[in-house]
Amino acid sequence: MKIVITGAGGGHFYPLIAVVERIRKEVFVQKIVQPDIYFFSDQPYDEKMLFESQIKFVQIPAGKLHLYPSLETITGFLKTIVGCVIAVFKMYSLYPDVIFAKGGYASFPNLFAARLLSIPVIIHESDTVAGRTTIWAGKFALRVALSYAEASRFYPQEKIALTGQPIRDLILPPPEYERIYGGKERPVILILGGSQGSVTINEAILRVLPELLNKYDIVHQVGVNNLTQMKQVTESILKSHQYKDRYFMDGFIDPGIFYSKVDMVITRAGSAMFEMALWQLPMLVIPIGEKVSRDQKTNAYTMASHGVAMVLEENNIGNAILLTEISRILEDKVTYEKMSQSGKQFETSRNAASIIARELIRIGLSHS
Repeated sequence: MKIVITGAGGGHFYPLIAVVERIRKEVFVQKIVQPDIYFFSDQPYDEKMLFESQIKFVQIPAGKLHLYPSLETITGFLKTIVGCVIAVFKMYSLYPDVIFAKGGYASFPNLFAARLLSIPVIIHESDTVAGRTTIWAGKFALRVALSYAEASRFYPQEKIALTGQPIRDLILPPPEYERIYGGKERPVILILGGSQGSVTINEAILRVLPELLNKYDIVHQVGVNNLTQMKQVTESILKSHQYKDRYFMDGFIDPGIFYSKVDMVITRAGSAMFEMALWQLPMLVIPIGEKVSRDQKTNAYTMASHGVAMVLEENNIGNAILLTEISRILEDKVTYEKMSQSGKQFETSRNAASIIARELIRIGLSHS
């Protein structure tokens, strides 16, 4: 059996890996020969993870088509056309039994090839507002798995399964996990600005960093490209601060290492919010503006409606309001415990990868 996975960016890549983990386990349990699994995308994203998961990388060119005016849209369109041609030839030579797509610009050429070659497809949508690629693919996909019920309006109802978000085993909390309020003398804040970091969030934190460190420890993912500058700035700001050693910064952080050790998260509104909710971590969510991302704002407010998050929009990040929202979460026990307990609503995500894996195996076996 041959399976192709496809998607773009860390928000798509790691849920794909989560499903592959469960495929490996399911075929072992069912006494089926391990399938050959291929990752078709514009770049490998995490070569070490691909190697450890025994996934072969196949490079397919693809370009972003921005929602705002940009010359990159023209080059992105040309890359996508070339990618579609290459994907057709490479997909035909491999001819997989089933394809699992997470969406994004890099999955379009591969889904185009799948459509042309009549290869069965399952897609997963992580956002409340479905992406253009997955909306199109939903028309011919056999199954559509969703993280949010709010996205169901974009797809044929008979194809939909509300699975939740696929999450890697190493990131899942233990069964029956319970978060306890007030377990530390100094609460710990985890700051994540997406896989590339966020200049907007970094600048907002820098403005209040000395004051934050008077009360809280901080773990901050600043983005690899921002690391050198952030180190220079924070060394100057915190030069004589008594708690400067309580601030840990790096370009990229594996959040799974920290979920059990921190008390709240400041984050963008990506799919990692499902991981945080499962760890019963209260979130202060700062969504990317709608000119850049049309789904983050609705993701953020959907999470807020479930009680696990508070939302602070980019154009409203003043020093006073940022400090107030953080203290409101960490220093009010009733608020904190209510947000924490609300995370239990997302337990379905614990089994999302298994549900998708079983369906991929079933379709793959019937096709082969």
